[in-house]
Amino acid sequence: MDELERRIRIANPRAVRRDSPLSERAEADLGSLIASPGMRTESIAIRSRPRYVRTLLGAMVAALVVGVLIVTGNVIHEPSASAAGLPLLEETPVDGTTPEIIDRMIMASRANPAVKALPKRRISYETWSANITVGEDSTVDVFVQPQEIERVWSDDLSGEIVTRAGAVTMGEQPSGAPSYAPGDVVDKSSFARGEYPVLFPEPPPSTAADLRVYLAGVLGLTEVSTAGEWFKAIQDLRTDWPLTSAQNEAILTLIKTLPDVTVAGTVTDRIGRPGIALQTETRAGGKFRDLLIFDSYTGLLNSAEDVYLGGLDDIDLPAMTVLNYTAWKAVE
Repeated sequence: MDELERRIRIANPRAVRRDSPLSERAEADLGSLIASPGMRTESIAIRSRPRYVRTLLGAMVAALVVGVLIVTGNVIHEPSASAAGLPLLEETPVDGTTPEIIDRMIMASRANPAVKALPKRRISYETWSANITVGEDSTVDVFVQPQEIERVWSDDLSGEIVTRAGAVTMGEQPSGAPSYAPGDVVDKSSFARGEYPVLFPEPPPSTAADLRVYLAGVLGLTEVSTAGEWFKAIQDLRTDWPLTSAQNEAILTLIKTLPDVTVAGTVTDRIGRPGIALQTETRAGGKFRDLLIFDSYTGLLNSAEDVYLGGLDDIDLPAMTVLNYTAWKAVE
């Protein structure tokens, strides 16, 4: 078994049933085929499903096709900058070195009450991505409608994933596209014992050294893995587990050891929470900017964002395109 096959099996350890939703990789590949030269279509819509398990590292480029792609008539291959959709977060510089600022967030995290371990895990988060419509005259319209995802699962790997539509935050839904009002259920999937798609079935450790081994063991990360790859692993972990303050501190301490990490500044995330953004531009030779945003007051990991910086021949997107954004929410 080669390395790519091993990672794919890790990311999708259970057989896919006929009625299973398309994976993010499958949707990305289908989107790429639709956008390929010579492909014609009258009306095709690809609706983004909840990210059950990310096909990490090996599927990095395929995961760039996000959101909903609706094509009518002619297909364009070079969206204008206006088609980027989400605006960049406004960043304000922070006084202090990167290690000093991370240390402040660690202290804030230590002061935050620990999350109690429960028989069921409940994760709630929003995902945002650009939805691009290409008209018959090659005009491009973009709208953004967040999805609200709730994942609940038990120790026996049974559980449920429910995806609801959020309120449109940019543009208007195009005519002919699947239309969802805020709160509408977009997708609901239930999983019997042993079937829940979770990348990290074991609880994450509470020290940075153990966390490094834990992430490396699941995802195959090594000492030569980039900071961007470690950032993506942390995102996947946060999507599977609610974090205690000790586990959050382990994440911050691990990030402090990574090369090529800097402080982007203070930001207000896309659901209005003040935070401090850590960033790295190391994936694919510096073609992507990965951000992890920690709460300014509690030091807890609140959100993450991926930005395409340009430079890849097979990605027909302008530089500084916000590919996707995830905002994790507190649960009772």
